Amino acid sequence: MFNLFGRSKPQSNLPAPTALQQQRHKQIETLKTFNQNVFELRRDVEYRVTCSVNNVTISLNIQLPPEFPKDRPIVVVSPPLRHPWVNDQMVVTGCPGINSFAVHTDLGRVIRTIIDEFKNNPPQILAPASSSGQLPYPSHPPQYMGANSPYPTTSYPSSTSSYMPQVPMPTLPSTSTTTTPTPRPEVRVQGNFSPVPFKYKMPDIPESFKEVNSLSVAELKELHDNETKVVDLFSSLPQCQQLYQDRDKLNDATEELARQNLDKQPMLEQKKKELIEKVEEQNELRRMFDKSSQRQNDLMDQFKPGMIQANLKVAAQQAEEESDVIADEFLEGKMEIDEFLQKFMEKRVLCHIRHAKEEKYQQMMANRPLRSTMTM
Repeated sequence: MFNLFGRSKPQSNLPAPTALQQQRHKQIETLKTFNQNVFELRRDVEYRVTCSVNNVTISLNIQLPPEFPKDRPIVVVSPPLRHPWVNDQMVVTGCPGINSFAVHTDLGRVIRTIIDEFKNNPPQILAPASSSGQLPYPSHPPQYMGANSPYPTTSYPSSTSSYMPQVPMPTLPSTSTTTTPTPRPEVRVQGNFSPVPFKYKMPDIPESFKEVNSLSVAELKELHDNETKVVDLFSSLPQCQQLYQDRDKLNDATEELARQNLDKQPMLEQKKKELIEKVEEQNELRRMFDKSSQRQNDLMDQFKPGMIQANLKVAAQQAEEESDVIADEFLEGKMEIDEFLQKFMEKRVLCHIRHAKEEKYQQMMANRPLRSTMTM
């Protein structure tokens, strides 16, 4: 009975984007329009634009606040440099376009202005590292990024010792008779191919060598003047021999690891293929789920309280109109009295039943909030 009447249009499950979100997307599109080498680090949050100035690659990290473009973006420069537009935390603070940024300002044009400024007035690139191994830029977040900042901070390693082992150079032997060995620290070498650091312990190098103690002054002078003999002498030391052996072992282990990686390539390719198939299967299931969800929403719209009440009202009016048509046909003499009584009474009874259901349903809907309030 209810399928004779219209149904409401299906509603989408996805909320419409707000005006602020639309402006945000337009600003990101201008960033890609006016600049090359645009990299997306975090969608709608952080982007990177690179440029070359005097054969040096400069990166501009653009961080978009949650209320962007109402709030102006934050541009962080790397590597460390000195320029009138950049402060000590490597944040661009002197660009007029950023300082006066508004909703209708083009982000792409502002970044383009910063790049043009660097090319017209090249910045001074600071030293890459100091003698203590510390990087010249801070490892802590800049002042404008606190612990409660809604956007991410970029941290840098404070030392290169974790991946660049410092091996001391051997010194010339001394003529002292002391043979106490000097302990050597462990060298930790960590490569990008393994999450577990490889530990290598340097051989103990004594402060003096017995091979030199027994030489005469003339032999020492000859050794001092002949570089080849010095090299041969040091190459024959047990410590150097141990280093050569360890080097060969490491080379063999590296080659073996490379062969194992190549042997695993077919398995990785098979796993990759299976993963692609699973992703396609997941996408198909997702499409089926969305279709079923839309169908469920359509069916739920048909049985909403307001829709049911409207259908009852329309159906009651339809039965009343059909009974009036039957009465007119009887008055015109087109129908016998027995047929008239049967059809007319049937339609009138149906009309009153539907009116009664509509009134009862309306009364139930009116009392539902009252009952809920009394229960609470």
